[in-house]
Amino acid sequence: MKVCLFTDTLGDLNGVSRFIQDMGEQSYQNQETDFELQIATATSKPIPDTPYIHNLPYHFKILMPFYQELDLVLPNRKAIRQFLTAQQPDHVHISTPGPFGWAAKKEAEKLKVPLFGTYHTDFPAYLHDLTRSSWAKKQTDKTMTRFYQHFEHIFSRSNIYVDILQKDLKLPSKRLSTLFPGTNLQRFHPDYRSPSVWKKFNLTDERLKILYVGRINIEKNIPFLLEVWRTLYQTHPDLKADLILVGEGRYRKWADKMRPFHIHFIGPVQGETLSALYASSDCFIFPSTTDTLGQVIMEAQASGLGCLVSDKGGPQSLLQKDSGKIIEANNTQAWVDALLEVVTQEEIRHIWANNSRPNAEQYDIVKSFQQFRDQHLSKVQT
Repeated sequence: MKVCLFTDTLGDLNGVSRFIQDMGEQSYQNQETDFELQIATATSKPIPDTPYIHNLPYHFKILMPFYQELDLVLPNRKAIRQFLTAQQPDHVHISTPGPFGWAAKKEAEKLKVPLFGTYHTDFPAYLHDLTRSSWAKKQTDKTMTRFYQHFEHIFSRSNIYVDILQKDLKLPSKRLSTLFPGTNLQRFHPDYRSPSVWKKFNLTDERLKILYVGRINIEKNIPFLLEVWRTLYQTHPDLKADLILVGEGRYRKWADKMRPFHIHFIGPVQGETLSALYASSDCFIFPSTTDTLGQVIMEAQASGLGCLVSDKGGPQSLLQKDSGKIIEANNTQAWVDALLEVVTQEEIRHIWANNSRPNAEQYDIVKSFQQFRDQHLSKVQT
């Protein structure tokens, strides 16, 4: 069977993009099977040059409000329709409910192609965090319900969000399942450890490195993270540790005033350099409360890092005993205490490092792809 996957994000530096690219690679490497995945997007950003990724034309683009690193395009509906007509897919799978995803949904419905989807991002919670408006969240819930209500099947990225999709979006449980978490275990590995990588960013490897990877924006709880680290350093100024933030976002503008607290914004990083940054750090920190899973948590654990995560959202589902710590969301003192423990106790870092890679090895992208494929195939067989 053939599935055409549509996504508003593919050339962007985020976990959703990396996950979709990994799924496409898995399909291409298994061409002898009875499943083919073709990926379509519309972007001006660089994307992998592969036979299974297609960059369709669009009319124009704007920066997404509240998320300036992501382009929103006005899709070319004719190009989407021509692509679908040429590909003749058995299913259309939509990974993002942005303008490109909406346009693909409408064209698939016209052609009577069954719709599947993955709920990667909790947009209602994201907008609530940005606006602090319950009304905005309710309206976004209703929009997401309209988007997904006629899909034959929707994948959640974690069990926690299956319940949210039923409760907030009123989606029936029989059309929901959790997509097995997975990452590329070869691309993220402790073997990439190279302390000299810090010299590329004018940093020394003599200080501990606490790493964050992701958008540098409010929906990832970055203001809270900076507050926690600043509180830690104000009470313990002699600590020999740096907070490293990898990614793009509006709070990079705070770089100069954060430098006295040993907070370093090093911008977007890709490829083997990103793999080396993970493997050469001492702990990973991720205070987001809106992530449906947290692809970066798997990448960090695969690289041998213990993780500090929030008790709200999907990332907590990826931790096991002695591979990190789950901390009460937005409790400043609890996060300060956890960080102090990590920075001052080498034994804890060592225990977490020893357990993280073995824990991550269950999260192989191969398993994610197999479940993704099998779910699509099962709908044809029934």
